[in-house]
Amino acid sequence: MIAPYFVPRRRVGALRPFKFAIHLRELGWNPIVLTIGAKKEVLTKKEKDLLNGIEIIEISSPFDKTSDAKGNFSGLQKNTGFIDSLSFWFDRHTPVDSWIILFWISYLHILSKVKQVNPNIIWSTGDPWSGLWLGEKLAADLSKPWVADFRDPWTITDVNLRKRSVFSEEADRNIEQRIIEKADKITFTSGATRQAYQNHYHLKQSETAVVYNSYDLSLFDEISEEDWSYNPDPKLFHILFFGRFRRLSPAKPLIEAIRYLLKTDPIIAEKIRIHSFGELMPDEAEKINSSGMGSFFIQHKPVKPQKSLSVFEKTDLLLVSTDRDRKYIIPAKLWDYLATDKPILSIAPNPEIVEILEYSRAGIGFHPDELRDIALFLKSCVLTKQVGKKVQLYPDYENPDRLQFESKATTEKLVQIFDEILSDE
Repeated sequence: MIAPYFVPRRRVGALRPFKFAIHLRELGWNPIVLTIGAKKEVLTKKEKDLLNGIEIIEISSPFDKTSDAKGNFSGLQKNTGFIDSLSFWFDRHTPVDSWIILFWISYLHILSKVKQVNPNIIWSTGDPWSGLWLGEKLAADLSKPWVADFRDPWTITDVNLRKRSVFSEEADRNIEQRIIEKADKITFTSGATRQAYQNHYHLKQSETAVVYNSYDLSLFDEISEEDWSYNPDPKLFHILFFGRFRRLSPAKPLIEAIRYLLKTDPIIAEKIRIHSFGELMPDEAEKINSSGMGSFFIQHKPVKPQKSLSVFEKTDLLLVSTDRDRKYIIPAKLWDYLATDKPILSIAPNPEIVEILEYSRAGIGFHPDELRDIALFLKSCVLTKQVGKKVQLYPDYENPDRLQFESKATTEKLVQIFDEILSDE
């Protein structure tokens, strides 16, 4: 398993392979993980127990901008002046991502390690897309079957995660096409992304598959007051976004919905509070402050993911918010939210999210353009709480069915892919 990011890193790209790895052995497969070491971060006791007996090969790196000194993911660290300019220039002109240089320099060492392992199959995930580059190269050099796992769209996207030069954009397109052509199977985390890639590269249905991200109840601590001591005002209606608002997860839809309610039902609007975790990105903070709605938004210090159930328990509604151009994405927060019975509000362009919410009886979804409908839904939620009832989007007799979204079930789907590939060898 080539997973550039893996626990103890606390990001989606790390948790996806981790959730697969901890279930593969009970399904007849022995995972060996190749990852980039994270010196500043440590495993929790629970993670250590779950990874007991799983071999992890770490590649040491002299540079790492993906975590802070305390081991908490915080996006890219803030640099200033010359260092910041140099880093920006380097990132802009480097094809794939900057980790590719580390893998290129370390390749002979990596190849030696993988030869010792002699795997039956290679699975690699991106982004970072260098994981797919490394997977393709190792599979070719060792003549091994290979599964390329696209966590998000790479070049087929309307939202660029970093500014690119013309050179690096063209290089990425060429490398992605080679990966698509060489992989024995290509997996995606959403049906929308799968369809986009099938259309663009004229792929057969059999060449691709969707393996969703997932939730795993074993990764959460039991609910405890000590995990989050904040006590929301019971007279208000509380919406929780378990993260920080940013360009890809904007606050704008809620700003607009509250603005609508302030005009039509100001008393209702004043009852709403939106909670987020971590410092707001400057652009989002400016949007909230310039709208005059700073009092509606409350920021909290980050809470460790394993303690999130204690946070979810104290809210009325869980929020998924995604940029209107990210039409292929299923946000990672959705899966952790499914571990609780709190209702979920999705404001995102991918209709697949609504299908998942309806199937699992977990919540309701709107497109970011449906501001009036979002506002009216929030109004109904506030009124429901005012009469002493919980927000309940589905009747009591409609029991939720979420088993297929648990990590063991998604790992079983991945194992089916492995078994099919080897049976064809």
